[in-house]
Parts: sequence; structure tokens; C-alpha cells
Amino acid sequence: MKRLLFIGLLFVSFSGHAQFWFGPKIGGQIIVPRYQAAAHADSFRVSSKLNWHAGIAMDYSTEGAFEVHTEIVYVRVNNRVRPKSIFPDQSLDNKTVYHFITAPLMARVVFMKNSRFKVFVEAGPRLSYWVAGSGSIVSDETEENASIPGESVDYDILFLNRDLEDVNVSDYTDKLIVTKPNRLQYSLDFGVGWLFDITPSQRVIVDSKISFAHSNMAFNDGTQFSNILQYNEDTEYRSHMFMVSIAYMFGYNPALTAKGKSSSNVGGKKEKKYKK
Repeated sequence: MKRLLFIGLLFVSFSGHAQFWFGPKIGGQIIVPRYQAAAHADSFRVSSKLNWHAGIAMDYSTEGAFEVHTEIVYVRVNNRVRPKSIFPDQSLDNKTVYHFITAPLMARVVFMKNSRFKVFVEAGPRLSYWVAGSGSIVSDETEENASIPGESVDYDILFLNRDLEDVNVSDYTDKLIVTKPNRLQYSLDFGVGWLFDITPSQRVIVDSKISFAHSNMAFNDGTQFSNILQYNEDTEYRSHMFMVSIAYMFGYNPALTAKGKSSSNVGGKKEKKYKK
């Protein structure tokens, strides 16, 4: 019982000095896809361009070195698959763009706490929800039907909650049908960053993270193009990411706000008494 009381008092004392931080965040990232089938690398080369993310970041800090960081961020990632040079006669260029809403929960340790310029390390899990996706593809099959050589076919990703064998793919046009997606994906983040206190209630944070994904995008036996039969996209891969971002944060301390209200009420009571 005494231990629980001590922990409660310790938490209250931390809460008295705690400060909440909120602010916009923006940055860029590049993915490093890791395919389930090792043989994928023998036939295809995969690349990704720098993409962007943006959202709202939130921190909870105390007078100690420990902080908690979270955010709600839109993340745009892309992937490109082409055959290797050992297949010169194969025509394939598939570009995909995926849209996610992600929310990491990071434990952060801050160094040089008494300085305006601080550094920190952080780690924690990340949950990502696959919202939508689209792409463009050139393949042997699309080349046969193209009016212009090398013309790509645009498509959207369609999520269906049923078995693929129950779907008549010919009912759809320009779709990548995914019946077994991992729409809620899990990853583990590790990062370092720099924090600069402009004022006691404003700060700028620059951080870089490596995100190790633990969920494949989807299962191949539930993925099929609606009007392309000779090629099927390999969706059994994890999207590791390297992310760099900057955030502008505004601080709020509820303990100080409560003290201000209390002081003003006391002053008001004294004034009324004096008037009498």
C-alpha cells in the first residue's frame, strides 16, 4: 500500500511539471521493400522515390529526461517493379502509390535537458492503416492492346471482403483487386532527433527514424488484376521506411493554468470583502 501511495505521489509530482506539446509535422521518407519470396530479387529490380508525410504531432514531457511522443500522420509511399536486364524481351514497368494513416507511440529519452538545444533517442511501435492505392503498369499484355507503344494503363486498388475465387474479375475495369489485404499494419520504430526550445512554450523538433515493418502488404492468393492476366503483382512484402521530419510545437501546461485560475479567484474574493 505504501509503495502504491509513493508511486501515486511521484506521478502527481511529475504531472505538476508536465507539459503537453502539439503542432504540425511534415517530412519525407523512402521505403525499402523486403519481399517474402527471396527469388523475387532474382527476376525483378525494385526502387522507390522520396515521398512525403504530414500530420499532427503530440508530446508529453516532464522535468525529467523521459517523454512520450505520438502523432497522427498521412504517409504516401510508392514502389516500382521492373524486370532485370537478364530478361530483355520482357516488358514490365509497374508503379504503385499507397496511402496510409499512421500513428506511432514512442518512448523518448532527452539529453541536455537544461539546454535550449537538446538531443534525444526514441523507440516504439507504429500502427498504420492502408487507406487506398493506385498505380500504372506497362506489360507484355498491355503492349499488345496499346495504341501507343509503351503507353501505361492506370488502375486503382479495390479492396473486397470475399474470397478471390468468388469474384468475377471481368466485372471490373482497371482495378487491382485485393481480397486479403493487411490494412492494419504493425512496425517498430527507432530514431534520433534534435530539439530546440525557441521559448518556454514553443519548440522545433527535427527527427529521423527507421521503421521496421512486420506486416506484408497482402497475400498473393487474394490479389488479381481485373484486365491483366499474364502478370500478377507480388504483394507479399514489408515496407521498411527511413523517415526524416520537422515539427513546430506549442506547449501547454495545465498545472500553470489551474494556478492562474486559483490566483484570480482568490483575488476576486478579497476585492469583494474589501468593498463591504
